[in-house]
Amino acid sequence: MAVCPKIYGQPKAHKPALPLRPVVPCMTAPSYELSKYFSRILQTSMTSKYNVTDSFTFCDFVNNIQLPEGYILVSFDVVALFTSIPKNLVRQSIIHHWDEIKQHTQICLDLFLEAVEFCIDPSYFVFEGTYYQQIFGTTMGNPLLPIIADYVMEDLLDSAVAAATVEIPYLKKYVDDLFLVLPSDKDEEMLNIFNQQNGHIQFTVEKEESNRLPFLDMMMVRQDDQSIKTEWYMKTIASRRFLNYHSCHPMNLKINVAYNFAKRVMQFSTNLILKRSKSIIFGLLRTNDYPANIINRVMNRD
Repeated sequence: MAVCPKIYGQPKAHKPALPLRPVVPCMTAPSYELSKYFSRILQTSMTSKYNVTDSFTFCDFVNNIQLPEGYILVSFDVVALFTSIPKNLVRQSIIHHWDEIKQHTQICLDLFLEAVEFCIDPSYFVFEGTYYQQIFGTTMGNPLLPIIADYVMEDLLDSAVAAATVEIPYLKKYVDDLFLVLPSDKDEEMLNIFNQQNGHIQFTVEKEESNRLPFLDMMMVRQDDQSIKTEWYMKTIASRRFLNYHSCHPMNLKINVAYNFAKRVMQFSTNLILKRSKSIIFGLLRTNDYPANIINRVMNRD
């Protein structure tokens, strides 16, 4: 039985004024299973020249690049990507990539577009007993949205790179976060070019300070020879808390949490000596009540 989704807001604790990210959980919506079906088709069809799948992939990439002389590290971030995508861009992206998509479905283009539009059009929800319909953009919480956003971003980046006035030797994307290498005096110019591609999808820029720039969960550090080293990074607002050792969870789960945390710190910290990485691991795990013998065991595990 279909039930109207209820909207809620997730606080963006890392941003000024604590704005809310609107989320409409669509699991009870009548088009939910259909959205999942078309999402699988689009995911199977997707190929990207910009995407990084996770932090480990990005770490391997960035630790093996050399910046041209006079270039710096820059990141672009889309302002509210999911709720800012015009539906006409969704349609254009599907048509543009239809040669790849049609290899994974027997549905014709017209019917495919009609079905996708049906899945993203009924963006309705209830809040405090009042029913609303979203009249612009797409709904965060729809399982079709992440892959649609990926297609739209892919096309937008192609357009921005083609319009660029300077060479962009490195450009990588993780959802709506971009990593770029740009000439030190061209970041604002390139930001304007990216923002000109579509009036609804706008970017903000952050450039390196003191040769350092955070991206995903690592800090990139530009070396004197223009190579990049990384350090594991935690935002200043982070609670420094995760699964406590004394919580009522299976022991193997707690060990895996500790091990995966240690693995991330060790692998991401190519700019730190081993002793410093181990000190970070030990300190945070002790904050979460892990015994010293458990910590030493996970740090020495292959």
